[in-house]
Amino acid sequence: MSNDPTSPDMINRADYWAMKMADGSDALTEAELAEFHAWLFESPANEDDFRRAVAVMQLANDLSPAQQSALISSSGDSRSENDHVAARRNILKFTALAASAAALLITGGMLLEHRGFFGETYTTKTGQQDTVKLPDGSVAHLNTRTQIRWRGRGEERHVDLVYGEALFDVVHDEKRPFVVRLDGSEIRVLGTRFNVYRKEVGDVVVTVLEGVVEVRGNAHGEETPEWVRQVRASEQMEYRPSGLVGEPHATEALAAVQWREGKFVPPPGGVPLSVVLDELQRYSDKRIVVRDARLNTLTVSGVIQTRDVEGTLRNLQQNLQMQVQESDSAYMLDDLRQTERN
Repeated sequence: MSNDPTSPDMINRADYWAMKMADGSDALTEAELAEFHAWLFESPANEDDFRRAVAVMQLANDLSPAQQSALISSSGDSRSENDHVAARRNILKFTALAASAAALLITGGMLLEHRGFFGETYTTKTGQQDTVKLPDGSVAHLNTRTQIRWRGRGEERHVDLVYGEALFDVVHDEKRPFVVRLDGSEIRVLGTRFNVYRKEVGDVVVTVLEGVVEVRGNAHGEETPEWVRQVRASEQMEYRPSGLVGEPHATEALAAVQWREGKFVPPPGGVPLSVVLDELQRYSDKRIVVRDARLNTLTVSGVIQTRDVEGTLRNLQQNLQMQVQESDSAYMLDDLRQTERN
């Protein structure tokens, strides 16, 4: 049977890569490691398939020698005794490794941080912020509900922004571009300071504080992406998987990173209440429910405190003629003017 994971002889690529792990990461070539990384992080489904493959082998580790022998024999009665012994040894060797790998997968936190084989994942929960130093010396500041995955290896400096928002302070290196990858796009820099916000709806907002970044649409290292834009210091751009929302434009870049101080700063002239509520929702596990859609048309200006969601909603209640009712699971907002009319 071919050892090529793309071969039609391979029934399941997750099983193939799980078996390759049996010899440890040191036994894989650089090309194989790169191929594995590309496959594993291609989609969440691949990670799930690999997790299941490892978990199944972990269960096999609990089988008795007789059961393992029967399992080996079931693959072909005509095999020699030496073949059976070797196969049994391989199963035991693999399942021991699979057990530890599965534990890392299932318990969460770091994603498969086995000898640095899979890279490292950093995650913040609701309302939490964190600062992490990446292996290349660059620093990532993570906002609430954010996950990034370091995928750098050797001369590569790659980070996946899985979800959420991060401010990157990138160590300058002309020979090694720093790349932030998202679904269908990537942001390339040599060394600079920029903020990336990946919204739940899929839109991405890039704000540059220092230097220049290059944003490529529908690109994962391809030479000819569908579109390319340069975003310079004090500029911002927004795009989505389907294309650009607008061209890079001037902005107050420091306002975009006030989240580090627990603040949301609307632009001059304010923003609709719906925008503020979407921002507050990122910092609360309680749902914020608008029971009268007309509230969303109200305009909010001034600095919004995001670390005290309840207090901010109470302040909005006083200033916007709306009523806030709190339950164990939600904040419910009503139009107080409507209530008065009734």
